[in-house]
Amino acid sequence: MKVAFVFLHPFDGSLGSTVRVRELAISLHKFGVESYILTPYESSYRLTEGVNVVSIGGYMKKFGLANYLYKASKLAYYNPFFVRHLMLNRKLQAYFAKSLAAIIQKTIEKIGVDIIQFEQDVALSAAVELKKKTGLPIIVDIHNILSEELVGAGVIRRDSNEFFGLQKAQAENLKHVNSVVVVSEMMKKYVSETYTLRSEQIFVVPPGAQLQKTSLKKTVTAPRIVYSGLVSYREHLDLFVNCMPIVRERFKNAEFYITKKGNALNKIERLAKKVGVNPTFFWYSNKEDFFEFLSSCHVGVLPSSNDLARQMGTPVKLFDYLSVGLPVVANDVNAWTQIISDESVGIVTADDPKSFADAIIKLLENQQLREQYSCNAINSVADRYSWGNSANRLMQLFTKYKP
Repeated sequence: MKVAFVFLHPFDGSLGSTVRVRELAISLHKFGVESYILTPYESSYRLTEGVNVVSIGGYMKKFGLANYLYKASKLAYYNPFFVRHLMLNRKLQAYFAKSLAAIIQKTIEKIGVDIIQFEQDVALSAAVELKKKTGLPIIVDIHNILSEELVGAGVIRRDSNEFFGLQKAQAENLKHVNSVVVVSEMMKKYVSETYTLRSEQIFVVPPGAQLQKTSLKKTVTAPRIVYSGLVSYREHLDLFVNCMPIVRERFKNAEFYITKKGNALNKIERLAKKVGVNPTFFWYSNKEDFFEFLSSCHVGVLPSSNDLARQMGTPVKLFDYLSVGLPVVANDVNAWTQIISDESVGIVTADDPKSFADAIIKLLENQQLREQYSCNAINSVADRYSWGNSANRLMQLFTKYKP
């Protein structure tokens, strides 16, 4: 079986989404699936056995303009004017949909795919157009809900014409695809009720991890506390930064690490300077180096906003932490944070710097507790939260459309 994944992001532009697409494609190979990741931002190459990256960037990619266009679109994405006059402009959206669908159609006809899966809902109109042209089964994998993300970011209001317009367009498009994949049960309920889709049309394929560490080793460095996700508005990183002075009162040599990537990076750097802390901003382009670094840390933090979009979207970095046996501290968002409690892999706190700091201090002070959480984390990935298990769920859906 050949499956095309349409992914309209650079691989370093949306870390959680990139990991999801890449790891699902890799894990699907053991089920006999040959995967093709179609993207306008990367060159064509063979990622690994059974997984191929296919460039659909054309001249934009050839002349190095694709990434500039992506950065410009990201800036516009969080602009109310852009939402009102471009995202809700039916004629313009139809033009983009037809243009993108034509490019994808030309590519998949050369490959001869059996199923097309569009990643995220921004490409839904092109997905519908492609279904009309090819008749192939079309699946959309929704990582997050666009309209809810924009509400959470403060770009639009929930009672605005923009919100209702986006929701209406989403509902219309989803009715024309064959199946919808979501990342959580909470998102499934939302999609079913909001867009009036049958529950059996929606499949939950949760994020997971590849186990990176099977046994514990003692860390001899100074206490290391790490945040390894993108630095964006929804991550509530101010909570982590504001807790740092409190942790330092107990552990003078504590080291704090934050990913050096994301649209809110400058804001967090300014806050750190104002608070009087100096976290290390890091980036590893090599996956092996990244997980080796995570293995050297003592605590992984997951500060998060508590809006509806964030509640529905389980963060992939949670499972990155678990894959190396890293105990987790997160503020309670009444959704995916339940995994931390249920699996006994860390501490869920109130949404204030003192509570967040106290949880970090508790883990740093208690090596036995850290080791218990570490063992539970490794076991949770080995038994339940692997990409292999997630790929198996997706394969059950693909089998429905097997030629």
